[in-house]
Amino acid sequence: MDDGRRQDQAGELSAVPSSARSSVEDPVASLSPTARRLVAAARRLLASGGFEALTVEAVAAEAGAYRDAVRYYFGSKAAFVATVVDALAHDQTIDAFEKTRGLPSGAARVHALVEGDRQLAEDTVSFRDFFTIVPHALRDEELRPRVAALYDWYRELYVHSLTQGAGDEVRAGLYEYAHLMSAVTDGLALQKALDPDHVDLERLFGLWERMLRAALDALLPR
Repeated sequence: MDDGRRQDQAGELSAVPSSARSSVEDPVASLSPTARRLVAAARRLLASGGFEALTVEAVAAEAGAYRDAVRYYFGSKAAFVATVVDALAHDQTIDAFEKTRGLPSGAARVHALVEGDRQLAEDTVSFRDFFTIVPHALRDEELRPRVAALYDWYRELYVHSLTQGAGDEVRAGLYEYAHLMSAVTDGLALQKALDPDHVDLERLFGLWERMLRAALDALLPR
């Protein structure tokens, strides 16, 4: 019976993409209507009460679902929270990835990715929810590797977007830059959320783009 839960290729329940995920499916659209309501309910509870409000019972009640709906559709609270995290930035991340298609390798692709990261950092509401979850992910042995796997996926997208068909040596070098690209986006988003009137993301990401282009000039194929 199709119960509306997402499954991986092995047929096991999976609510978080692995680092090897090759597709760019929307983590919410692939869920059943009830599961999507649960994710939306979690966002509302995070905004109103923080992570402490994010109990499986409260989420189910907020979504108008039965008490054990989170465990039924996601397997565990950690898997559910990881899906919420994935959903926070998915659309913006994929939009930036899609904009690199058809662009020549090099400056044009760097610009598309950095501009996508700037728009992502401007979304202070989503980053507020993300930063609410992260401290708990660091202390939760089940949630931490799931969130880490999401970062693996983001870095894979960066590398794939910067250049396609590159050799292993080039890809290895690009992964190092992908770590920095994630770190810069998170760091500037945090500063923007803390001090929105004095953090000019357009100027800062413009500086970051110039630094990246200079550093990647010798690495990326022309």
